[in-house]
Amino acid sequence: MPIKILRRSSYQRLLAALDERNALREERDRLSQRLRETEESRRSLEAKLRELREQMEEQESRLEELIQQRAEELIAEMHISRRRFEQLAADRADLIELYTERLYAMAQRFALQSVEEQQNRGLLILLVDRRNMNPQNFSDFHDGQLEYLEHEEFLGIERIPHIFSPKAQAVLDWMGGKELRLSRDGEIVGYEERDGAILVDLRGVIFKTRQMIEGVRTHKVYSKVERLLDGGARHNAALYASSLEEVLVAIAVSEENNRVTIFRDGRFVEAFDPYEKRRISREEYFSQMRREESHPTPLDAKS
Repeated sequence: MPIKILRRSSYQRLLAALDERNALREERDRLSQRLRETEESRRSLEAKLRELREQMEEQESRLEELIQQRAEELIAEMHISRRRFEQLAADRADLIELYTERLYAMAQRFALQSVEEQQNRGLLILLVDRRNMNPQNFSDFHDGQLEYLEHEEFLGIERIPHIFSPKAQAVLDWMGGKELRLSRDGEIVGYEERDGAILVDLRGVIFKTRQMIEGVRTHKVYSKVERLLDGGARHNAALYASSLEEVLVAIAVSEENNRVTIFRDGRFVEAFDPYEKRRISREEYFSQMRREESHPTPLDAKS
């Protein structure tokens, strides 16, 4: 059988093909090795994850035991039974709900009155646990301002602005009002608004007005609360305030549209529309905001 002699060019192509095949085999071997290493790493990470989960569950169980133990110690220090303690806790929860509903109703009345009088008045009300207040969280909105509640009309046990007293509504109306600023010639040069929050304690007494919520302009607002879909500075302040340990509920009345909104634990709870005279649930609010975001209002032709 005659021997077939390859041309030089064909021989070179054959050598190149053999080199390419060897290179591909080496790449395959490297990829196979990396795959084995990745698989081993995955199994190792899964084992570590299981271990960490077990440790976390153990720590959570231990923490729960310590909390229960400390709670029992505190109850014993108060010289009351566990059953009595649970009754007191339930009574406190009921009281908070009662005061929340009352403040919500007062804010609604304030908004409805504003609509009737064709005014836009803003308001911020906080129900707080006065005993646990952190003084670093609140301050006077303006230095040197006179506390409105120190006026003579609120002095004395019969004049205390309790939320079930007509005096409380007067405080809300005062906070929502504006004072004229006059020039020396008696001309109107502007308005003085009463900024800040009204603070109500668990006795149901309004004890502070025009309070500024510290920290509301920092990054903490975004790390502690859910994203607010509408509203301005007052609503941001209410939302952030509701996340503070001492604040049980925050209620804001919009100066733009008189809508009343409740916030709790850094979350939207419910709103009231004074024009339609109806409550807006959390589900309805967020679905409405999503619709408005997906169908933005066209810009005015002149703008």
